[in-house]
Amino acid sequence: MRSRQAGMTLIETTVAVALLAVIVVSIVSGFAAIAIATRRHQEQTQVDRLIRSQAEYVKSQAYQVKPAAYLLLSQAGYTISEQVLYYDPLTASFSAANGENGLQEIVVSVTGPSGGSEALDLLKVQP
Repeated sequence: MRSRQAGMTLIETTVAVALLAVIVVSIVSGFAAIAIATRRHQEQTQVDRLIRSQAEYVKSQAYQVKPAAYLLLSQAGYTISEQVLYYDPLTASFSAANGENGLQEIVVSVTGPSGGSEALDLLKVQP
């Protein structure tokens, strides 16, 4: 009878340890997921801040005929780019190959270290 009781205690202990291991792994996985989501959210917030700052800077600058680009901000680990497109009233489209007609579309793009990106289009009109 004692050996049967010892066998049951061993099985109960093994089951309890296995359940505890499953619970601990679940909790640790949850914390890891929270940490990853927080990091991604921080990067996306930084991308949004950078693109809005660059857009405000471009808006504050005087209209330039055929600019190569407006001055770009810089942030370690983030790529900030800008493309100036010109409006063609004959085709009603914007292109870098079009001539200067007094209307520009400036496309500002920001990419974060983990690949998160955002783009923003601005229009500038010659006064």
